[in-house]
Amino acid sequence: MRNMKLLVILVFIVVSIDEVNSLRRSERQKAQRTGKMCVTGDGSNYRGTVSTSARGLRCLDWDLFSSWKHYHPSKGLGPHNHCRNPNNSLKPWCRVRRGGRIIREFCGVHKCMPETAPVTTIQPKASVDTERTCGERTERRSNRVVGGVVAPIQTHPWVTAIYLPGGSFLCGGTLIAPCWVLTAAHCFRDSDYTPGDQLSVYLGKSALNETDAEKEQRFTVEQLVIHAEYRSGGVDFENDIALLRIRGSDGACAARTDWTRTACLAPLHTKLPAGMRCTVTGYGREVEGGRYNSQYLREAKVQLLSQGECRSNYAEKLTDNMLCAASPDWSRDACQGDSGGPLVCETGGRAFLYGVVSWGDGCAQRNKPGVYTRLTNYNGWIAKQTGLPSYTDGAMYPKK
Repeated sequence: MRNMKLLVILVFIVVSIDEVNSLRRSERQKAQRTGKMCVTGDGSNYRGTVSTSARGLRCLDWDLFSSWKHYHPSKGLGPHNHCRNPNNSLKPWCRVRRGGRIIREFCGVHKCMPETAPVTTIQPKASVDTERTCGERTERRSNRVVGGVVAPIQTHPWVTAIYLPGGSFLCGGTLIAPCWVLTAAHCFRDSDYTPGDQLSVYLGKSALNETDAEKEQRFTVEQLVIHAEYRSGGVDFENDIALLRIRGSDGACAARTDWTRTACLAPLHTKLPAGMRCTVTGYGREVEGGRYNSQYLREAKVQLLSQGECRSNYAEKLTDNMLCAASPDWSRDACQGDSGGPLVCETGGRAFLYGVVSWGDGCAQRNKPGVYTRLTNYNGWIAKQTGLPSYTDGAMYPKK
């Protein structure tokens, strides 16, 4: 009789363990079916099996803590130690033992990849900017370019980052049409650069050393066009302008998103008044002589100078194909590493590209303003090289 009781207890234990394992298997299979093995949003619906914190510490079982026992199973809690987010915290977490104390730690659960649409669904083509949707941005908030501040990419979504083979940052640029980036010719003066997979172009990039797959778009260079009359003898950067035709791995050009837009081009020979406030952006150095570029995209507010005032500082070095800008107190300027980037002026609520960062005598030095390629002298050249005259006629520029 006694042996019979032991046998019954043993069978009960085995069945209980099997039920727990079955519950866990069922939960795991359900999670796999419903796509809850990874994190979306705050991870409240995560039902995966990660059971270590982001620091690598083993999670403790949830049923050890009475405060969570009253939670409904829909919260994902139970006789397990898997990471969960039952209280709508920032992301899944668990309790761990560290330094003799029991504390909460977040878990390093992978984010979900975007769901693949059923094969029967016809996917709409990605939207692209046109000559009539240029210069628009979804955010104007700013959170360095010398003397500047960090700028989230959505405040300057036309800014591009050009990389050398091997991943070294080369220059900035500006998206002026879905397939075309405008930059400075002097970025390519020191070596024989070839198009194709030798150069990479990124859009939607807020930081040089970080990757955000949700925001960024990567392209190779299909064609590199340097102005035929560019010359860089001495400090004379005449016709310092170049174009890159870009192409993604899927053969498409830049898609319009909150982090990728085109800047407008003003009509031929448009001139803005001295004193107008504009913005220069780039990933360049924050101080003159600094060893490293800025980690983040930065912006600086500068004012346009008259051609006469600029010539008083640079004399014969300045040509009519150049313009100058500086801050009134000489504290903000473009610097090394900002080359090729945009000088943008807002007109009629849209961002118009007026200059390309070209050269200067030092960075943010008194009476030594930054010098930019004057874009409105090159509308015809850009139209000829790109075959897009509708983008260069300034259709969205306010009419007088």
